[in-house]
Amino acid sequence: MSDHASRSSFPRRTALQALAAAAIAPGLVQAQSRPAGSLRLGYIGPARKPTAATGWALQQGYLQRELAPLGFSEVTTHVFPNGPDLNEAFLAGALDVGIYGDTPAIVARSRGLDGRLIGFDKTDMNVWLLTPQGGVKSVRELEGQVVGVPLGSYMHRYLLGTLQEAGVLGKVKVVYLLAKDAEPALAKGSLAAFAAQIDIGPLLASRGYPVIDQAAQHPSLPGTSVIVASSRLLARAPGVADAWQRARSTALTDIRQHPEQYFAFHAQQSGYPVEAIKASNPLDGFPAQAFPPNALRLLDEARQFLLQEKLIRADVDLAAWRWAPAA
Repeated sequence: MSDHASRSSFPRRTALQALAAAAIAPGLVQAQSRPAGSLRLGYIGPARKPTAATGWALQQGYLQRELAPLGFSEVTTHVFPNGPDLNEAFLAGALDVGIYGDTPAIVARSRGLDGRLIGFDKTDMNVWLLTPQGGVKSVRELEGQVVGVPLGSYMHRYLLGTLQEAGVLGKVKVVYLLAKDAEPALAKGSLAAFAAQIDIGPLLASRGYPVIDQAAQHPSLPGTSVIVASSRLLARAPGVADAWQRARSTALTDIRQHPEQYFAFHAQQSGYPVEAIKASNPLDGFPAQAFPPNALRLLDEARQFLLQEKLIRADVDLAAWRWAPAA
């Protein structure tokens, strides 16, 4: 079979099922006992520490201050390459709180992950669909080609959505690729395109890789970063959700008063240039509310897409998933 034939015959359901299968990886992470007074926070890398409002709240000590009256003396952070790996740790009982993309979080909830949505850390998260220099000029031209994306991620959901809108879903081979491997693949021309997340997309674009599409061009396809707390944690300390929101609120006030300090911190933690950070993280994408209407709309758009494409077996009741703040 020719390479072209193998690509163009890639079954539609294979790409779709890969999203659902990847959203919870097989059990490799073992449950870990939590040291007394420690809260375990998982997030998606490559940054060395969390960023956005929660990251700044940690950096400035606001989150630790709010959690101390609840019995937590420290917050330990644990980085994961993508959402499916974080889901795995959650399922193994190795995390108390996770901050990650809406798509793997919804899939995990549909499969019985015992956690509650306590807020959003980012909204309107863009995706950049980049090609090698001299590559295709449109999404439609990807028919019969290979496209890379971290499977199970919010970028994966965007990619399937934009392929669907272009009428080529099921006619494109979607393969697993992490961002760290994207530039070598694009440079060699071994991929027709890569769906890149925030920070990485603008960086690759600045290096000359053309952008043929963005999630921002499609009202229903930008992602959100959700904050999910385990039900065990909330049973032990139901005030965690309110404490988290107070810490984020204080951090946001600080960020908006001193944006250059925040962007420098984000760049230092992620290793990406400040210009890429600013292009990826407009401050109005850090919501002041725990449950902003636009973020809830995007979350529901993701839920509907996953359900319609049969990527989740059971529907997710977003109202029941959402943690009710203390009276």
